[in-house]
Amino acid sequence: MRCGVAVLVAAVSLGVQCGASGEDASGAGKPPAVADGTDVRKLLSDVNSPDTKVREQAATALLQALISQITKLGKPYLPKLLEELKSETVATRETAAKTLAALLDDMRKRDNKIFNKTVENLGAPDAAEREKAREGLVAVLSVGLEARRVDRLLDDLASTEAGVSAAAAKQLKELGADAADGLVRALEDDRLAVKKGAADILKGMGAQAKDVAGDIAALLDNEDKGTRRLAAQVLEALGPDAADAIDDLVRYLDNDEKPVRRMAANILKKIGPAVKEAASDLVDLLTDDDKNVRSVAQDVLLNLGANAKDVTESLAEIVDDPDANDPDARERAANVLAAIGPDAKGALEVLKKRQDDGNAAVKEALTQAIKKIEGK
Repeated sequence: MRCGVAVLVAAVSLGVQCGASGEDASGAGKPPAVADGTDVRKLLSDVNSPDTKVREQAATALLQALISQITKLGKPYLPKLLEELKSETVATRETAAKTLAALLDDMRKRDNKIFNKTVENLGAPDAAEREKAREGLVAVLSVGLEARRVDRLLDDLASTEAGVSAAAAKQLKELGADAADGLVRALEDDRLAVKKGAADILKGMGAQAKDVAGDIAALLDNEDKGTRRLAAQVLEALGPDAADAIDDLVRYLDNDEKPVRRMAANILKKIGPAVKEAASDLVDLLTDDDKNVRSVAQDVLLNLGANAKDVTESLAEIVDDPDANDPDARERAANVLAAIGPDAKGALEVLKKRQDDGNAAVKEALTQAIKKIEGK
């Protein structure tokens, strides 16, 4: 899952671990300070000042000192916060300053050791180390601010005022991939309007939601039936863009609950040709102890048709070993070979050798497979 906490730690770690060692010429023998002379470490402290004016000035100066990294990041959240800090409205400035202070406090609480090391590197003698530390600081602030704004918009989705909920939905759509994590979380929200609103937005995101497809798939066995249904609807709507969830979905094909198996199979069909990468796992399920599991695996393989040609040999092996594989498994393997058609010609020898199978259903399936492969 794309996880905000993981990105936070990774970004801060970047600031701690990366950067050249040593001392640049301009910094030799001078007190630790950032390249432009601004003491970012002091600003980090002043942002928590009890004095409102000091807090606002420090917050503005801090973001201004990080402006080159903020610009490189290309995210809208921190520039917007800096704009609010310069507002003529006192309440807007105060809220912005408190937001920044809260984000920094979150960072300290999540991993105080890493945070402190990053702060230390902000004043390193070496310019490269300072740069990396600032980049890490900007990255985690952006992630935190993004999550807060998405959460506020999700709250607005639950508003009884149509205009408010519509505006929130519009903004979340505009955020696209930046809102994806929050929208996935919202599928488990207790508020029905939030759950449905998030699902509707995710359905239309296409490739912007591909990185969270696995997270959505994880909700298919959620204890809440409504959440499972919405997750399935989203993945079906994403279709090929849900390809990153294929491995998870294949595992769900042998889930204890029939509805979960069926949902996973339907989604895999919607994903289409990309599922061929998991075809060998699907073939393994054709011999599962549970015939219901075999059924859903067969459905997906049949939907693949010629795209499953790479597992022709494995399917032929099932047909060719009646002692190890019962009639049901042999029939299903033959059915899939028939769906592959001419591209399964490598199985013809085995099919013809076994076409007098003692089981009538298997015999018929083998006959049809031979005809399909030979193009008759």
